[in-house]
Amino acid sequence: MKGEKEVKISEVKKRGVGKNNYGFYLAVFNFIRDGKPPSFISKELGVSKQKIYYYTTILKKHNIIDKHKNGNWFIKVKTFSLGTRPKSNLHAFQINIPISTGNIPVSDWEIKEELRNWTPTYKTFKDLGGITVKNNNNKSITLFIHTREIKELKEIDDLGRDVVCWAIETFWRDFKVKLDKDRAETKMLHIATEDNQSEEMLKKGEKFELNLNKKAEKVFPKDKIDAKAWLDGSPFSFTAETNDKEWKREYLSMPFNISDLKNAVMYIAKNYESHVGMVEKGNIIFDRLNRMLGNKEVKQKVKNKVKGQTKLGEWL
Repeated sequence: MKGEKEVKISEVKKRGVGKNNYGFYLAVFNFIRDGKPPSFISKELGVSKQKIYYYTTILKKHNIIDKHKNGNWFIKVKTFSLGTRPKSNLHAFQINIPISTGNIPVSDWEIKEELRNWTPTYKTFKDLGGITVKNNNNKSITLFIHTREIKELKEIDDLGRDVVCWAIETFWRDFKVKLDKDRAETKMLHIATEDNQSEEMLKKGEKFELNLNKKAEKVFPKDKIDAKAWLDGSPFSFTAETNDKEWKREYLSMPFNISDLKNAVMYIAKNYESHVGMVEKGNIIFDRLNRMLGNKEVKQKVKNKVKGQTKLGEWL
């Protein structure tokens, strides 16, 4: 454990102090949990006590730590995740690729259902974290990418391209089947977000769905999925799920956007009061000006004097 802690601290130091270095927040949290005073934390992280005060202030603001009457900090929560990105899961990702030429021999493929005019067959491959392929009567294949955790949305695009390249190479090499990569299309995309804070909001079996009234952000040029977002209990106890990367991006950014909005509202509220008097005076002046300009005699006078750059104050 000691070696692991030293590695983490070295990485924290390498990134440097800054509001986006969430490793510093976690390091400060861990030291406080261990009962270490700010002077010790300052020395260990190689920063000033003022910087440590900055981080403890932020942690206190978010109700993660607090201070005893004797001045010592203590932890208010049992565990502290950096809180920057909830756990994400690529719950479902299905890609369809048309077959240009060739037939897939399916003697060793699995039959899961029998339809009226044809019987789809399935085969699972261990490549790229697991892919199950469905042969759609030798007209196209559907690639079911096995569920996995992801750290960032870019992984979805990268994985989609890798899977298509794998399929093109594998099916030509093993079956002499040529796939039309230019017509590859996402058929299903479920991006799940764990939200432990909201678990009690959703009862077992409940599901709420929202139509986003737009097309989902594309993975492939041919994609045309209607964008949706929904809440259900899989794969996490409480899951905010979507097929739209744009919505997912906004969901992950929501805590920061709310914080920014709160700060903006506070700024406006603080400064609005000082402007109220000026706004009221301005309204009075413009009311008087409107009444004056409604007078025919004043209108003619303004018309005669306009070339002389007469000041507004002379008419008030």
